[in-house]
Amino acid sequence: MYLILIPFSVVLLYGIYRRVKPYGLRIIIHEFSAEPGRRVRQLLSYALLQSKVAGKGYGPLVHTAIYLGTFILFIGTSLVFIDYDILRFLNLALLRGTFYQLFEASLDTFGVIFLAGLFFAFLRRNLRRPSYLENKREYFLILVALSFIGLSGYVLEAIRLLLKPVPYSSWSYVGSALSNLLSSFPSNTLQPIYGIIWWSHALITFGLVAAIPYTSLGHIFVSSLNVMIAPAKLSGALPAPFNLAELVQSGNFEVRVGIRTTADLNWKQKLALDACTNSGRCEAECPATAAGTPLSPRLIVQKLRGQLYAPEGESRALIPDVISEAEIWACTFCGACVQACPVLISPLEYIGELKRALVAQGSIDKRQTDLLTNLAQSSNPYGFPQRERETYLQELMLETVAQNRQFEYLYWVGCAGYFDARARRVVQAVVKILRAAGISFAVLGSEERCNGDPARRLGEEARFQELALQNIETFNKYGVKKILVHCPHCYNTLKNEYSQFGGMYEVVHHSMLIYDLLAQGRIATTHETAGKITMHDSCYVGRFNGIYEQPRQALMQVKGIELKEMPRNKEKSFCCGGGGANYWYDVPQQKKISVIRSEEAHRTGADILATECPFCLQMFEDGTKTAELDNVLQVKDIAEIVASSL
Repeated sequence: MYLILIPFSVVLLYGIYRRVKPYGLRIIIHEFSAEPGRRVRQLLSYALLQSKVAGKGYGPLVHTAIYLGTFILFIGTSLVFIDYDILRFLNLALLRGTFYQLFEASLDTFGVIFLAGLFFAFLRRNLRRPSYLENKREYFLILVALSFIGLSGYVLEAIRLLLKPVPYSSWSYVGSALSNLLSSFPSNTLQPIYGIIWWSHALITFGLVAAIPYTSLGHIFVSSLNVMIAPAKLSGALPAPFNLAELVQSGNFEVRVGIRTTADLNWKQKLALDACTNSGRCEAECPATAAGTPLSPRLIVQKLRGQLYAPEGESRALIPDVISEAEIWACTFCGACVQACPVLISPLEYIGELKRALVAQGSIDKRQTDLLTNLAQSSNPYGFPQRERETYLQELMLETVAQNRQFEYLYWVGCAGYFDARARRVVQAVVKILRAAGISFAVLGSEERCNGDPARRLGEEARFQELALQNIETFNKYGVKKILVHCPHCYNTLKNEYSQFGGMYEVVHHSMLIYDLLAQGRIATTHETAGKITMHDSCYVGRFNGIYEQPRQALMQVKGIELKEMPRNKEKSFCCGGGGANYWYDVPQQKKISVIRSEEAHRTGADILATECPFCLQMFEDGTKTAELDNVLQVKDIAEIVASSL
């Protein structure tokens, strides 16, 4: 048997080498050596324990059943090998007594689980097949081979119990029951049948293992590599393809950004594409897909993967030959696809680079052009003159940092806070809370520019960096240490992205500060706000930065409030539709994302939809009007709810 195993092993090892060669084994080893502890933990959590596979529906259950069955049966086979081919020659025994009885019962149990998983996998692929599941002949053959291995294992066990009866056969309860059905066969007939089935079982097992690197089963190996080297958590920062300050200093502005062909992908990006299991989890969570746009993060990855393995000479321009512009512009950069992926692939990374390529070649429409023009000429996406910031400050009687150099917090009002009438009410609420708590704060006024998030999410990196560098210079000029924001996009950008250019600050979202002030007793809610409230977690405070409890705890301090959670909450929250700079241009949708979410909020029975973002606020006010829910569902920022109860 071991002699016959050798050629299968050679085929397996060569396949692994062939699969890993494009990424470079040395590079992978070097990457692993950087943080071995974290990478081993990720490998154990996501690959071995399958921690992100669990989910709704019977698809995850089917996968878990097949995986568990395979894993336990592999361990069982390994123990038999150790016991019979190693320990036996040392006069030692492992599979004896009570342990052996439990061993047999466990293998029979997980064998049943394994076969049940395969049975439902057949049903799922042939009777209730989700749209994203492909039905290739390869998948059918793999399921047949696995089913044969599972069933033949029980037949072998049954025949073994007939040919060599043992008093504890009842522990092998499946094989024992099957042996009763085969008891009418004479021993001289069963002996050759046993041999034929045994060798068939072994050869098909060897063949299936050897085929792993050449088939879809290769995800066992490649996905394990990807989860090992992937970032530890979802990052709110997009990578910087260049440093504008360094380019200015050198005078050389010849920089290639974005991806146009698969040749532009780095080895990590190629490995992630190869690791895709086509599970459809990303597609199921994507708000753009739910809204009926052309975007499916699963198909983005699958299309790129297809090009990765295109025959030499058949490489095509990714846009528009492989992926359409409409698919790319529909993305809201909410991160739901990354959160959902069981093998830690980030479709956002590819979409972001495709956006950069589109902007670099000038493939943007009028509204996108207007956005970038406004940012360049007026330092805000609205296009209003900077002097209007000062006018609003005078209305609120706010001090600027130039007037008050002893401030504790720089209150970053944000472009929406200055120029949007609805968002101004949030600013007024924040100011009321700060004054009630006796917080020393100041604002930048006309020296405040857009943080640059719309430009970066649109794909215009140079404009983002220009704004970032100007703001960092202003912060340093006034010795800014703490920054208070009420916009999640400002929060994420100032906290996670300015550090790429030397801007290191303590950035606090207003929901966090409000909770702290309430907890410390620096402000107190006295007026009752009777009603049911449901909380919408914004993507850039929640999913990207993990802030979930403080906003809720702040709301629960208001008397009379009953919190009603939506089914999709916290890390599984559904986007408002305004992210990825989509707030600033039109994305054709069959049903608006904001309407889908507004209806979900209404179904909780809530009277108020609480937000923590000025753009979510606007999107939902539009969504409730479109869905004709504005008379029964109010949309309010956390600051407004708390301020009204002081």
